[in-house]
Amino acid sequence: MPELLSDLDLPLLALTVCAAFLAGAVRGFAGFGSALVLAPVLALAYGPTVAVPVISVLQVPILYQVTKIAMRDTDWRRTGPMAATALVAIPLGATVLKTLDPEVLRIGISVIVLGLAAVMAVGGLPRIGRTRARDIVAATTAGTMGGATGIGGPPLVLYFLATAEPARQVRGDLSGYFLVTGVVGLATYFAYGLITVEALTIGAILAVPHFAGMSFGGFLFPRASEKTFRWIALTILACVGVGTLLK
Repeated sequence: MPELLSDLDLPLLALTVCAAFLAGAVRGFAGFGSALVLAPVLALAYGPTVAVPVISVLQVPILYQVTKIAMRDTDWRRTGPMAATALVAIPLGATVLKTLDPEVLRIGISVIVLGLAAVMAVGGLPRIGRTRARDIVAATTAGTMGGATGIGGPPLVLYFLATAEPARQVRGDLSGYFLVTGVVGLATYFAYGLITVEALTIGAILAVPHFAGMSFGGFLFPRASEKTFRWIALTILACVGVGTLLK
């Protein structure tokens, strides 16, 4: 462990600590978005095969807060089947992670971040009704993407926003979904041998700022302007995506 710590690049580690706090704040406020902030930075610093498991490891220290939100605001009759569907798709994504060129994954993560930020910024979302079939399609896409890149939120976020669900309900359903898929996803990465000593070490270092950020975001949720915070988060996501893409 000491040797591994001495091998870590300190400037990059400082950058990832800041990103972990910001990612936690976004997650605590909105119920999603932590991987969108953190995945590009981790992919740039350590590569996708380390970045994705680290994001999964970081779910462990925030389980209490996520569970508290989920138990209060998640509609399990709708979210439960979505989470179960995504679990079937996560191993498919993990297979992609083990076999695809890391450079392709790095670019893919950046494009996903930029695309989501652009769509949300211009409000280019059609209004649709929420149905069980659409729930399953969104969950399947999210599970596969989450297993391959660590970013499983974008399909669900776009879907929920398109249905015009209330902010508290979106936050609650996403928290319940990520509670289930996060735990099973971590077990999947263990089974695939992707949870290495390096991933555990980096995850342990980032756990404290990530938890602190989530607590801060949870504090802001009932107090801050959602519109202002949304634009700040989108601006940061766009900057992170461009920076990683131009590496």
